[in-house]
Amino acid sequence: MTRGKMKKMVAAALAATMVFTMTACGSKDEEKTADGYAKEIYLYNWAEYMTQDVLDKFEEEYGIKVVETTFESNDEMLAKLLAGGGTDYDIAVPSNFYVESMKANDLLEPLDKDVITNYNNIDETYRTMECDPNGEYCVPYMGTSCAWIANKKMLDEYGIEVHTMEDLKDEHLKNNILIVDDPQAISGVGLVGCDIDPTSQNLDDLEKGKEYVKELNPYIKAFASSPDTRDSMAKGEVALAYMYSGEALQAMKENPDLEVVMDKEQCSLSMDTMVLLKGSKHKKEAELFLNFILRPDISAELTNTFQFVCANDAAVEYLDDDLKDNPLCVLTDDMKSRIFMLNTFNADAISAETDALMEIKSSR
Repeated sequence: MTRGKMKKMVAAALAATMVFTMTACGSKDEEKTADGYAKEIYLYNWAEYMTQDVLDKFEEEYGIKVVETTFESNDEMLAKLLAGGGTDYDIAVPSNFYVESMKANDLLEPLDKDVITNYNNIDETYRTMECDPNGEYCVPYMGTSCAWIANKKMLDEYGIEVHTMEDLKDEHLKNNILIVDDPQAISGVGLVGCDIDPTSQNLDDLEKGKEYVKELNPYIKAFASSPDTRDSMAKGEVALAYMYSGEALQAMKENPDLEVVMDKEQCSLSMDTMVLLKGSKHKKEAELFLNFILRPDISAELTNTFQFVCANDAAVEYLDDDLKDNPLCVLTDDMKSRIFMLNTFNADAISAETDALMEIKSSR
């Protein structure tokens, strides 16, 4: 046998082995449910942002297991996807202000609304977010507002009301206000106080906002962590707080004297969304899951558990009574008309906001 024939025989044998191996390996990937679906999909989600009960219901109904991996920040999520991890997942859960970056990096697959028919359950307010004005890429999941919460009993005793930022500068409120320790939230407070677009990342605007918050220092008892702000308001230790809506909802359950105020100013909202990742190996199964999540009963179950802003209009009737009647969960039409949403972040602006907070604290 010539060396050439030997090479051809070896090559043929290797090729046959590779075909067999690929077929054997591929057979597992091609395992299907009775309805022809892949048996697993892969969700990249925030920690503690999905219940096992919901995942079990989906698997029981469709025979598809949802394998969930979690992240702790948008930055961590984006870095993983940009490093090539996008093909490991079918669905991710970015906040609205990261969606533009994901689109710019070609990470997103458009939604097929002929499949995701429950998209129509979403409140129209949240279907036209600036990050996705035509609703092509995002399924709104749950939102967070930063809101002013007051102890009505204390305000009544002082004989004051809080409708605008200038109402904060009342003698009764000196050393009687808490603000969540978040540079971007505090920057928004300053910009609203200056009557400047609270989404501005212009450094001159941020400087003016910083000076406004410095003027509020005599009235601010502390820039506090979210849990401390929640606990202090629940215990009635201060009259007023600027805090995340989730913590506010918890505090309001414990203290019936708490109410939402500042009804003449803009209020912030961020929305976490579910997106279909480009290159998803299980597109039709992932779309099935997105449609499932938007079912009124499922969406309400998740909102009842995590107590965030509900974006699903059809789910409201399924919410717990204390949530469906609370404007921090189901925003009123008035609040919807006043919300502002950050859509991108500028590195220079983030740095300026962090430095501004340090300066504000040091000047106290």
